[in-house]
Amino acid sequence: MERTIKKKINLNKLNTGCSPCMSEAKKMEKKISHRKVSEIKIEEVKNIISSMFDKKY
Repeated sequence: MERTIKKKINLNKLNTGCSPCMSEAKKMEKKISHRKVSEIKIEEVKNIISSMFDKKY
């Protein structure tokens, strides 16, 4: 039996993702609405991130 070489995949460089991840990314883009990171307030960032974890599946 031969061993296969495990390939390391950099998830940050993938063009596609699973549909739940892609839909969450689109929701975050809508909330940010193409603003610069420096223009987003800290409280708004906290709300966006916490909204990802509030959902129960």
